[in-house]
Amino acid sequence: MPASDPTLYEKIVTSFQRTIVPVAVETLRLLPDSVVLGTGLLAMISLCKSYGVLVLAMVELMIVQRLAASAVGGISPIGAGHDALHQSCQPGMAFSNNMRISLLETIGKPSFFPSPTMFFVAGTVSYMIGSVKEFGREIKALGGDLTTRTTAGIVLSSFLVFVMMVFRYSYGCETFETLLMSLVLGAIMGILLIFQNKALFGREGLNILNLPMIKTVEESNAPMFVCAPSK
Repeated sequence: MPASDPTLYEKIVTSFQRTIVPVAVETLRLLPDSVVLGTGLLAMISLCKSYGVLVLAMVELMIVQRLAASAVGGISPIGAGHDALHQSCQPGMAFSNNMRISLLETIGKPSFFPSPTMFFVAGTVSYMIGSVKEFGREIKALGGDLTTRTTAGIVLSSFLVFVMMVFRYSYGCETFETLLMSLVLGAIMGILLIFQNKALFGREGLNILNLPMIKTVEESNAPMFVCAPSK
């Protein structure tokens, strides 16, 4: 019997798998390196202090991942997924001769635990969310749609971490336990970097939204004058 023509649903699924899925997979694979390079370029163009500090925090995350990976033996079967060497699991730019260039594996270190990608993404998102929360007073004072946009950004950033975790688990890059532990450790490291950079650079170094800062009289260490009627 001749094969029946595919239904509309089957055509949509086939088209989705051939067009959308490869682009999404490649985007997620290149995301960590793209974020570092993009933020670094933006920091150089804008000469923005907070973006420069953000790049520094990203580099520190990769260095900490290298130290942690070295402590557990570097490349080892601990935490490896069933298809850990799949091309979709390898970060960075790939070439036809099977060579790759990745900041995660140059500054950081290729390892199964902690997962370089999951540790970096969780740490970066945690740092950025914490930096935004640091300016909650300014966001509340400015009001308008800024509060809504900030909340939406936090939700979408958290969703990005979830998507990255599902992606790497579904492709067998790491086990679920490895991904979860890498996420937790990365988030904790991101929070610690907030305290470090606030102590080193002040609140200005965390102002990734470039908001006008509100200071109390105690913080500005300046006298406050009040207008009063003359007697």
